[in-house]
Amino acid sequence: NAAALPLLHRMGVDVWPIDTVMFSNHPAHGAFTGQTHDPAGIADLVQGLSGSFDQCDGVLSGYLGQVGTGPVLLDAVAAVKQVRPDALYCCDPVMGDNGASYVAAGLPEFFRDRGVPAADIITPNVYEAAWLTGMTIESLDTARDAARELRAMGPGLVVITGISCGAELATLALDGELAWVVMTPKLGLASHGAGDAFTALFLGCYLASRNAPDALSRAASGLHAILQTSLDAKNDGDLRLIQALDAAVAPRELYAAQQL
Repeated sequence: NAAALPLLHRMGVDVWPIDTVMFSNHPAHGAFTGQTHDPAGIADLVQGLSGSFDQCDGVLSGYLGQVGTGPVLLDAVAAVKQVRPDALYCCDPVMGDNGASYVAAGLPEFFRDRGVPAADIITPNVYEAAWLTGMTIESLDTARDAARELRAMGPGLVVITGISCGAELATLALDGELAWVVMTPKLGLASHGAGDAFTALFLGCYLASRNAPDALSRAASGLHAILQTSLDAKNDGDLRLIQALDAAVAPRELYAAQQL
């Protein structure tokens, strides 16, 4: 929630955050301290919010911490949809990046078998999409093939981030049968939390417009603005998120989505 919450708030979205972990810093730094929250405690917080589910437009999930939190999450989604069938579940299947997993054993299988099939929208990075499908993703064409495989698992809208295309990064969205891509320049910096930030921007935009290429363009452009701000600040691996909030929600340069 550290990346998603300020962005969604800046976009004017009311959020009921439930933290799944309390860590000193992003696990990608290597050493960190803290703990994952007990699934029973998370379920208790969900129950406490249940009287307001009729006001809920969507559920966003990211880093779950432990496998036992998965069923609690899906129960929460089902409870929201019982009173708001039009509410969207956006699942960021956080498993790893750059060829390595950094989550508890069993979580990738939970996402593959239960999390992704239950979702309306998923936002895996290349590593996660490849693991979920068992495919090798090395180009826009193979990313689109993987997105089709993922869509066949259940979600209507699939977004794959971090597709390397020479000097650019591609972000691809498959909405039904239509595929869209946004290309942004690569920036030479570490970016812990970039996936969380992108998903928050995408969901916030999509809830407002229900237009996949528009949300893709604005989210990819907003993330690029965050990364550029972080690079200009001599980035040390953490996003300069607060400094970049205005640029993230209203980027000066809007990278357009092109249909594939």
